[in-house]
Amino acid sequence: MLPLGHLAFAYLWYAVYAAVGTHRLPARLALIPLAIGSQFPDLIDKPLAYLGILTYGRSLAHSLFAFTLCTLTLWWLTRSLHGRWTAETLFERLRLVTLVAFAIGYLSHLVGDTYRFLLAGDLWSARFLLYPLFSVPETPADDIAPWIRLFQIYQDMGTHPQLNVIVLALVVFVGLRLRAYWNRRTPTTDDSPDLH
Repeated sequence: MLPLGHLAFAYLWYAVYAAVGTHRLPARLALIPLAIGSQFPDLIDKPLAYLGILTYGRSLAHSLFAFTLCTLTLWWLTRSLHGRWTAETLFERLRLVTLVAFAIGYLSHLVGDTYRFLLAGDLWSARFLLYPLFSVPETPADDIAPWIRLFQIYQDMGTHPQLNVIVLALVVFVGLRLRAYWNRRTPTTDDSPDLH
């Protein structure tokens, strides 16, 4: 998947989580750690592969071990910051949504990069999920700077391979925002907050 595809895919995952778990819209502060998590593996691996530190653009941060380590570190950090701010402050609200949103974004990135292999039963191509237990291939695409590849890809958005996912995420986002706006304008008996 490409960056916008990862972002849209992560948003859809978070929308499902919010609908099933908390019944709150994925908006405002949750979008920041969600967006960071959805790009995090590529932000680490692609530049390191280009610089020759890694041999493959899907290795270190694309590993389930790295996902676990990052999530546990973030969990520890958010727990250690508990009680530092009052509940109304921006930092406390961001602390509350960061862990889940980042983890959903990160995990959705890994799923987005592997679902085709897993559906086809090609577990060997998804072996980077268990890096460093399994070796990863070297690819010539890592010889091109990641920002150059993105510039070339995004010159024509009409051919974006995940355009349908991006459009679906936009429709869901706008639909949820319109529903929240409409619910605020019409009196209801539901006093629960609808936004993070």
